[in-house]
Amino acid sequence: MRIGMIYRNTFILVLAFLVSACSSNAKKAKQQSELYFGAGTQSLMSQDFTDALQNLVKANELDPNNDGILTNLAMAYYFKGERDLAVRTLKKAIEINEDNSDAKVNLASIYFKDGDFNNAERVYKKVLKDLTYDKQARTLYNLGTIELQRKRISAAENYFSKSIKEESNYCPSYFQLGLIQYDKKQFHLALKSFKDATLGACYETSPAAHYYQAMTLASLKRFNEARMKYDEIDVRFKTTDYGAKARLKMNELNEIEKYNPAEESHASRKMLESPEF
Repeated sequence: MRIGMIYRNTFILVLAFLVSACSSNAKKAKQQSELYFGAGTQSLMSQDFTDALQNLVKANELDPNNDGILTNLAMAYYFKGERDLAVRTLKKAIEINEDNSDAKVNLASIYFKDGDFNNAERVYKKVLKDLTYDKQARTLYNLGTIELQRKRISAAENYFSKSIKEESNYCPSYFQLGLIQYDKKQFHLALKSFKDATLGACYETSPAAHYYQAMTLASLKRFNEARMKYDEIDVRFKTTDYGAKARLKMNELNEIEKYNPAEESHASRKMLESPEF
């Protein structure tokens, strides 16, 4: 009996050691996966897509059923030109976690880039049903851009307005509203929207919204203010396309005033030409 007890106890100790070793290996693999995931995500954000892919592939090998890893891995594939593999990977992430709205948004955005607006809309609307998702302003904005592609301006305007209600500082939606209002010649509304599109952090990252402010001021015949805005764009965004456009508009205005100092209406006609975006 004593020998049997020794054998049983030995077996139990060995089994416990094996379980402990397996648990330790799993924990180590999880930690390594998280390190690769973090590094890959950082590279994805800095647009080093080769490094992102290398790290995220390793993370996925260590933790193959992690929908978060799969979501970012899919985007690394996409930015490396592997569109079909990206779609398959996003669909796998969604199969693992039906509540992964980031994966759905990325999938819908790929459909949008493909010109498949029906599928893009279908997936974006599924995202809207996720009441806990904190990026719905972007989802509504994306639905608005689909309606713009379909030339359904009122529907687009409605989505952009809803986007702003969802997130009051969502600058891209203000900008799109401004473009719609500008096209309708609702210049006072457009000016407010373009100004709202440059509030906060957007001030330094939205040269287009600054440029359209100047265009709108010119349309309202507020030429001195337009001149100051063009000058600001030239200084602040000198190396961008909008810096070059601002300099061109300034030169046009200077030439008009030089040779026709009394013809404000003539200046107005020149400045009202359709802007490019």
